[in-house]
Amino acid sequence: MSHRDTLAALADARPRSLDPSERPADPALIMAYPRRESATRVARRPVRRLVLAGALPAVALAATGAILLNNTSGPGAPVVQPATSSPVPVDVPTGAGSLLLVAAERSESAPVTAGRYWVVRTEHGDGARRVQDELWLAAVPGLPSVGYVRSADGSWTSRPMRGHTADNNFLLAGSPRSARELAALPTDPAKLTEKLLTWYADTGGVEQRDEFLFNSGAAIVLDLPVSPQVRAAAYRMLAAMPGVTSLGRVADRLGRPGVAVAVSRQGDFGKAQTRLIVDPTTGRALAQESWVAGNPASFTAVITARWSDDGLPEASALR
Repeated sequence: MSHRDTLAALADARPRSLDPSERPADPALIMAYPRRESATRVARRPVRRLVLAGALPAVALAATGAILLNNTSGPGAPVVQPATSSPVPVDVPTGAGSLLLVAAERSESAPVTAGRYWVVRTEHGDGARRVQDELWLAAVPGLPSVGYVRSADGSWTSRPMRGHTADNNFLLAGSPRSARELAALPTDPAKLTEKLLTWYADTGGVEQRDEFLFNSGAAIVLDLPVSPQVRAAAYRMLAAMPGVTSLGRVADRLGRPGVAVAVSRQGDFGKAQTRLIVDPTTGRALAQESWVAGNPASFTAVITARWSDDGLPEASALR
């Protein structure tokens, strides 16, 4: 999974004089969950990165470029790879369904954990512009949620996430959800599909049905606090979907090896493709990427996603 709000804020912060004049940006290129234009104009309820993203423009326009980096190597400090990431095995299934079923089996064996906070560190970007953040999302009522943004020199700045509570901290199927809702998701792929489609009806069909299911399934496996059994069910749901193709071995934008599956559609400027990159050895989803006409457009790469019972850290304590 959901970097659409952050990337939209980055796009809004970019000086218009730097934008190419030959054609307008296609909103679908900078959204993890593409919407028709009429839908992108609708005011959203608080979702995971909304307030954090709202704090970006003032920083993004600073001369230091602490948030908007003018290179493609990411933040200045080295990226710490999660311990669960491992090399792609020699034998990898070739079909998308088989790949996803392997990921389901591997992810299902992960231990069940829980905590007061769901902590997600991601790097996401659009072209050469990149942001790395770490979100401490409350799963217990009454706790505050805070986002931390990494600058080019590797230091971190905290950003309060106003309006974010344990009841709305997690974006799934186009709406904010609570940790309790996610914990109640079905562990059977058919029942999970049925549940997601009830939420699809609430969206008014802004997306195509299969596109909605792919994006929702990708969000579940990528960075939402669900049980290993729910994550496995999401992989199995994706494995049964028509139109999902295998791209074989790839590396994500952080250089981590994995395998990719994708769905494609015709966009304004060519074929638009959404890719989900997975480490098949562990079943861990590494990244979601948007490609247009064979070129990378935007991405979200999950560096770590974990539960914590700790209190909110000081920004200076993050590494």
